[in-house]
Amino acid sequence: MINRSTVLVLGAGASTHVGYPLGATLINDLCNNRGTGAEGEFPNNWTVDDTDRFITRLSRSGYYSIDAFLESAPDLAEMGKFLLAREIKRHEHIDRLFPPSSSGWYQYLFNSLLENSKPKGFESSQLSIITFNYDRSIEAYLHETLRARFQMPSKDASDIISQLQIVHVHGSLGTYPDVPYTTICEPVELYGISKNIQIIHEVEDKDNGFCNKEFEQANTLLNNAERIFFLGFGFHPDNVRRFSFFNPENIEGREVHATARGLGPIELFSLVARLEPLGFRSSNFNSNPCDRFFSHVAALE
Repeated sequence: MINRSTVLVLGAGASTHVGYPLGATLINDLCNNRGTGAEGEFPNNWTVDDTDRFITRLSRSGYYSIDAFLESAPDLAEMGKFLLAREIKRHEHIDRLFPPSSSGWYQYLFNSLLENSKPKGFESSQLSIITFNYDRSIEAYLHETLRARFQMPSKDASDIISQLQIVHVHGSLGTYPDVPYTTICEPVELYGISKNIQIIHEVEDKDNGFCNKEFEQANTLLNNAERIFFLGFGFHPDNVRRFSFFNPENIEGREVHATARGLGPIELFSLVARLEPLGFRSSNFNSNPCDRFFSHVAALE
């Protein structure tokens, strides 16, 4: 059971252990389909030539992520979100969330949410999750593990998980299990799902408040948190700013940790220098992967 008010802020690195690619790999996966005829069918009267032109422009743009590319090409956002959703959907293999595949830190999270080995800990838990990821792997893992552990109907598992606050600030591929966690999805259905995605430039700043209700929810959660843990988060300046929270006064007195796996010394130095005006210090960052964070840095308690 988690008794201390804790917020997990998740970026792309938080779900790589269940098969989801980081930005550059996602671009490579998409580009590998160019010219092969493997793209499949398309909605909205798009043709293979249309998508091949998109992929060619993306591959030669020099960006590290599809989101960053679409920020520079808003006219391609509709097609880009569809192709992005389709690539993510291709990784929705439910068995990859469980042994013999690695459940990673999801397994630790699930067991930390129990109280006396019972699911009532979900209701009283002081944990909340803010995620920038479109995938629903956490929800799917928790849902299916509840069903298997306690032999409960899907509806009961959904009711229990609904007691957790999981905020997708940039949208998701749909609510689980209402939208099945499967690679099978008709193009028209997937096109509708892709409209739930909000890339960075579409999350518009408001002069008199938050850019969307999800960021406003996130701000409330952060203000109420005793501990803030960033897992696999890239600290994009716009994303950090839109929380309307991080400054030295707000960080002071809170326990803040962030994974920095894969960053070289120069990259980490640059990141810390950029975030120092907001109250971050080098001591807030560690080189552990997400799967070792809760055994080497901070436990959920």
